[in-house]
Amino acid sequence: MTDRAALYTVAVRPRRGDARPLGDIDGAGTALGAVLAGVLDGFSVTSPDGSRLARTLTVAPDGDDLFAVVQHGRRGVAADIVGPSGGVRLRQRPDDLQLVRCGCLFRLPPSTAQGLLAVQVSYGQGVKDLFEEGVTARFRQRFPALTLALDRLTDPDALRSAVGDDRVERVQLVLVEAAGKRELADLAKWVPDGVRARVEVDVGAPAGSGLGRTLLGRYLAGDAAALDEIATFGGVRFDRARVGVRLPDGSRRLVDLSHPERGGPASRPLDGLVRDAEGEPTRASLLAALRGTLV
Repeated sequence: MTDRAALYTVAVRPRRGDARPLGDIDGAGTALGAVLAGVLDGFSVTSPDGSRLARTLTVAPDGDDLFAVVQHGRRGVAADIVGPSGGVRLRQRPDDLQLVRCGCLFRLPPSTAQGLLAVQVSYGQGVKDLFEEGVTARFRQRFPALTLALDRLTDPDALRSAVGDDRVERVQLVLVEAAGKRELADLAKWVPDGVRARVEVDVGAPAGSGLGRTLLGRYLAGDAAALDEIATFGGVRFDRARVGVRLPDGSRRLVDLSHPERGGPASRPLDGLVRDAEGEPTRASLLAALRGTLV
């Protein structure tokens, strides 16, 4: 299986207002690259059920780039590990943790408000979800008023063709309520007023049902009011709106409506990888390949 790089945008956003310059995210000259280098040094996160783990092996800043090698894997699989001759080399038990290495390359130009992240995907396994949860949680501990957003690059044609072919399956709205501020009164039943809360609304229907077709059609046609209508539910304006579509190959993708025009393929092949005696890409070839996807 060919290794690929999944691509994401990187931004730091306040609760309201425009994304911050990556070289000064807090108005005091703090650069996101330096923050992430500190967050990733010794980074380790485990899923709530203990079945998945992601941890950093190495972190290397280099100008606008920040390169990290991450291990990730899961427990819960019982299997025989056999060699080329078919003989059992070892027995994997359900409480064993199978770890895969992957490279993550951030590109964070200090004068811009948007960076990029390329994440190696090997053997069909990606690390982004658990990795993102851990990194963004640690970022939020240091900067409670800011959000570190890692959003997958999307192809605007994918959304346009999905709406035209009636392959929209869900609309997801996200609202983050700051501590001490409640636009949704019913949150008080669940979350104390002094605690930050995240609310998601998912509206779903089978593909072919016409879900959101008229409203999304207006949005794609350039109707400036359509995004506000999409992101408003129950009289509350949510922070983000994403559309879940089924692609022609049967896979699914969530498209963030705040920036579908940024386009580009969702992933790119990692060309030129050189593998060592154990089958792992060498550090130099992996870094070069990841950099090649961000050109």
